Amino acid sequence: MSKKRSLTRRVFMIGGASIAGVTIAGMGIGTGYLASLDIKGLGAQKSNAGSVDLTAWINVAPDNKITIYVPFLEMGQGTYTGMAQLVAEELGIDVAAANVTVTHPIEELSAYSNWTMFLNRRPEEEAGPVTWFSQRAVAAMRMVATGGSTAIVGNWTSLRQAGATARELLKAAAAQKLGVPAGELVQKHTEFTSADGSKTATFGELAELALEQTPPGEVELRKPEDFKVIGKSLPRLDVEDKVRGAAQYGIDVRLPNMVYAALQQAPVFGAKIKAIAEGGVRERHGIIDIVNLDTAVAVVADNTWRAKQAVEALDITYEWPEEFADSAKVKADLKRRIEAEDYTRSDSRRDVPLHLEQAAKTVEAFYETPYLAHATMEPMNTTAWWKEDDTVEIWSPTQSQTATRWAAEAVGPAKEVKVHVTYAGGGFGRRAETDFAIYAAKVALALKGRPVQVVWSREEDMRHDDYRPGAIAKMRAGVNSSGKLEVLKAEIGSPSVFASYLPRVLGMPAPADQDEATLEGILKSPYKPAAWQVSAVDVDTSIPVGFWRSVGHSNNGFFMECFADECAAGAGVDPAEFRLANLPPSSPEAAVLKLLMEKAQWRGPLGNGKGRGLAVHTSFRSTVGAVLDVSVDEDKVVTLERAVLACDCGTVINPQLVEAQMQGGFIFGLTAAAFGEITVEQGKVTQGNFDEYEMLKLGSAPAVEVHLLPSTNLPGGVGEPGTPPAAPALANAIFAATGERVRTLPVSKSGYSIAEA
Repeated sequence: MSKKRSLTRRVFMIGGASIAGVTIAGMGIGTGYLASLDIKGLGAQKSNAGSVDLTAWINVAPDNKITIYVPFLEMGQGTYTGMAQLVAEELGIDVAAANVTVTHPIEELSAYSNWTMFLNRRPEEEAGPVTWFSQRAVAAMRMVATGGSTAIVGNWTSLRQAGATARELLKAAAAQKLGVPAGELVQKHTEFTSADGSKTATFGELAELALEQTPPGEVELRKPEDFKVIGKSLPRLDVEDKVRGAAQYGIDVRLPNMVYAALQQAPVFGAKIKAIAEGGVRERHGIIDIVNLDTAVAVVADNTWRAKQAVEALDITYEWPEEFADSAKVKADLKRRIEAEDYTRSDSRRDVPLHLEQAAKTVEAFYETPYLAHATMEPMNTTAWWKEDDTVEIWSPTQSQTATRWAAEAVGPAKEVKVHVTYAGGGFGRRAETDFAIYAAKVALALKGRPVQVVWSREEDMRHDDYRPGAIAKMRAGVNSSGKLEVLKAEIGSPSVFASYLPRVLGMPAPADQDEATLEGILKSPYKPAAWQVSAVDVDTSIPVGFWRSVGHSNNGFFMECFADECAAGAGVDPAEFRLANLPPSSPEAAVLKLLMEKAQWRGPLGNGKGRGLAVHTSFRSTVGAVLDVSVDEDKVVTLERAVLACDCGTVINPQLVEAQMQGGFIFGLTAAAFGEITVEQGKVTQGNFDEYEMLKLGSAPAVEVHLLPSTNLPGGVGEPGTPPAAPALANAIFAATGERVRTLPVSKSGYSIAEA
């Protein structure tokens, strides 16, 4: 049994014991448990520097500086700004003021546990015994992680409660200090004054006295009509530091006496290091050590470039696995299983074969998507310092502070592991993995006493990713003479993300049946008619797969929205009108589609080699629709002209941030649809850099305009939902322009290329 697996089970056992303790001692706490942790999880306290933590989220310093703790990775999505706005709304401060800062906390507190991501439940939406126990389980584990577009979604209420609680504690302290009834005090940013302005006290002056106040049992939160900060396009709080080069990304970390390492990992999945012929590499200038990491070799040097050159000069012999992975074979196995109806999971309603037989018109199509890399601009990296006393410090752009700590603890006899989370140059799910931290910790243990920064080359990053799984879909539907769906049969084949991720990263067993990530976006599709069947198959493969921006939605959005267009064509109905006829009238999809048709000025075929593609998809509690205009010349060169997006993401915290995420997510999806493909042959990834794994260039990208539906509903995610509509919108636009269906991605498989300016 591996140490990591034992450790993870131990953590879960601790969680279970904690639940038992709370069950005996705290049955009366109720469903506001997470909110109480936000208020008391840190335990209001004074630090050595004299600043005061009034809640788990808010620190007040004597000089009146306010620090807001945001325990989620800032990887470009604006989470620092959006979450700070939630606190500022109820704390009553100007979040853009010079004395307000945001930082990632080092502590892993129960209040920071991402309950929503791990249990796919929002605190405001669920109640009862299951929720009660689940909240405590995740809180006891203190699992701090970023993913699933859940930072705002999971903390919409708790962050505001924390802000309001801190405000009331400070107000009570001001009333005591100034001798003025709390109800007569006037707040302006970080100070309270008497009504006549004669008496004033700042937050910094009140902080210690606030510790002596009794936290309010309940706080009243502002209603949407009273919001002053939420809903405003405030400037991003991280921009200034990034513009002037002060922001610290993982590769920016510099420590005294630090050394640098580069890796050469076994080129075949499942291979290990057998022998290393150094050939004089150790004698090169600046080389400090060569470390065998079992599945990789690291060279440590006085700078990264020397380490990279040296590790690539080594002659390494490998022990090969008994069988080599092959992406084409995986697809063939999935197709065979689907044809044999050898399902891992199947959900259905009514007699699907009978309804297909009786349908006025049947439509059938087969779709295929490839494996995809994350290709973050900042390659994988971590700095680790394994000290002589076996305490460890790690600096990493990680999406999971807790999983990174667990990974380091499993490497060796660490007494304590402290994780510093830096900015990240993109994440997209890749930084939810721990391999880059594990390698750094192993090298640091070998170089005990000196901090080591391990930076992966682009080729190492591309060829040793944890990929978005490729998938296939066999879709069949029956429509009546009026263009209404009567029956739908969807069969999806894909390697299981959770079956790969859970044992690899958390040491947990794979799910007994197909995980829902394979079916998300289709299993709960709003199009499902009275008769439907949704089935999934998977195959075992050594190709590691993991979370990729929008995960299964990135595949199933393509399948479902392309097939919706094919059904519309089969019924002889306009694609937008077909969708409206088959969506529940009160659904968010219908509302988004109507706004989209208005803003894009949807009309019939454009002609002259021009086409418009439509797609609407719901993911991560938000609905996004897209209309993409293209033109296609006789050489099948596609010009991406204009994209119009409509989004219902509930209450909008910062419209400018949401717009940016929609644009970024859509371009991310277009890049994958146009170029993205990872192929594995004889166990090796054939792509290595951006010359073989292209990005959509600025001159090729369409103008993207975004329209947000006004809403007072609970917020939805925005980091990922812009991606799923991109690929089907492109494929449907090509069909509208040429009459040819694109059913396999990338579109280059069908002979299409993207025009460059």
